Order: sequence, then structure tokens, then C-alpha cells
Amino acid sequence: MFDFEEKRPSEIPIVALDTETTGLFPGLGHRIVEIGAVRLENWQAQTEMSQLIQPDRPMDAKASAVNGIYDEDLIGQPTFAQIHDELMALLDGALLVAHNASFDAGFMGMEMFIMAGKTAVLPNPWLCTLQLARRHFYFGRNNLGHIARRLGVRMGQAHRALSDGYMTAEILKRMARQLQKQNMLTVGDLLHAQGGSIFTPPPPDPFLPPPLDEALTHSRDLHILYLGKRGETVRSVSPRYVSEHNGVGYLIAYCHLRKSLRTFRLDSILSAELV
Repeated sequence: MFDFEEKRPSEIPIVALDTETTGLFPGLGHRIVEIGAVRLENWQAQTEMSQLIQPDRPMDAKASAVNGIYDEDLIGQPTFAQIHDELMALLDGALLVAHNASFDAGFMGMEMFIMAGKTAVLPNPWLCTLQLARRHFYFGRNNLGHIARRLGVRMGQAHRALSDGYMTAEILKRMARQLQKQNMLTVGDLLHAQGGSIFTPPPPDPFLPPPLDEALTHSRDLHILYLGKRGETVRSVSPRYVSEHNGVGYLIAYCHLRKSLRTFRLDSILSAELV
């Protein structure tokens, strides 16, 4: 499906993609709030997508301070599931490119898992302009805006998805032109140059005790005994999904005590009972 290795970048479809999120870690319950993507063929922009997304959780203040997206901006916006088909049509058969691709790939993989469980996959390979910058260029700093200035790329609104997507596309084009001088001509050469192919990570698969598995499968509420920083508490929760972060499993659930979405370590759930 992705027989790119021997082809030049100009010979294949490329989608430069960027996401803005509620926070930094999808495994701790953070979600995508904006996707911007531009599809290139022969290095020319053909189709684009720019969409705010309702994340089903509040924005973190630190994230809003960076990307300028606030809870009120997301009222009435579609969910990831509602824009999924349009997005997949844009990505179909393309090499995906992002600045810090592992970040965007991690969030995309988690959104697909939340939407459709373990059957959802995003098989496209990713090319990372951040890894290319670190391994083959000497920009001093490797953030997107600084690299754009050093390469003479016109800058749009920083930390907004579509603008960053267009900047990433132009940065890749100029990087590829310079790397050609080192005989890095094909997509395979560029993937090797970044340290190997990057793929969307597999869905989380932590061990779940039977009551929790039942609650998630059949949308049941739970009473849990939870060991938190302040000791043991009993919580009534509505489970949404499970995740993993740094090898630790988590339950993302609506907590009726706190009246908000919360992240619970699975190994701190001492007992669970179906409501």
C-alpha cells in the first residue's frame, strides 16, 4: 500500500499535518482540539483541512496559553468521530509529515482508539522534520518557528494547526532539496535519515479486571475504591476508555464526586463494583 521507499518525495502524495491539543499526554486523557492538514502532490498543495474539535474535556490553562484555543471556542464543534471519514480521505495513501511526528501520531492513534477501539488503525508511515533537523541540520534551536525563519519560510499564525501544517510542508521541501546534495534522493533515504520509519503507536492494552472490562464494554457505571494522594476514597464513575502512559495503565472516567473527567491509575483502583 505504501511502496514509497524507492520514490522521490515529488512522486508520492504527502500530507503535512499538525494537531493542537488540550495538553501534552494522550495517555493521561488529553485530546485533540484542532487538526490542520494539507495534501501535496508533486510538492503542490491540492486539498486542505482545518477543523476545531470538541474534545469532551476542558482545555488545560497551559495549553490554551500556547495555542490560544479556549473551551468557549470548542462549543458546538464536531467530535473526532464526526470528522474521521473526511480526514481519512485526505490521508489516504499518503506519507504523513509532522514536526515532532511521534507527538501527533500518538494523539491520532489515541483518538482512533477512543472512537473505534482496537480495530482502528492508521497505517501510514510518518516523516518527522524535527528528527531531520536534529540529525542533519544545525539551526541552533529546532522549534518550528525558528527553523522556518532560518530557511526563509513564510510564517503564519504560530501554534494553529493549518498554519503549522503549511510551514511544515515548506520546511520539508527545503530540507529535501538540501539533503539531495548528500545523495538522499528517495523517501526511503529520508526515512533512514530520520532514524527509521515512524508509525502510529498500537492501541493501549492494559490488563483489566472483570468488573472494569464489563463496565467499558457495556457502558456501565462503577463504584471504585481508589488510593489517591490523600488516601482511600470511594468514587462513583462512568468509564470512558483506558490508556497507557510510560508503561502505566489508566482509566479515563467521569467522576460523579468531582463532576468532571478524571484520570485514575489502574493499579490504584483497589476494588471495583458494577452499579
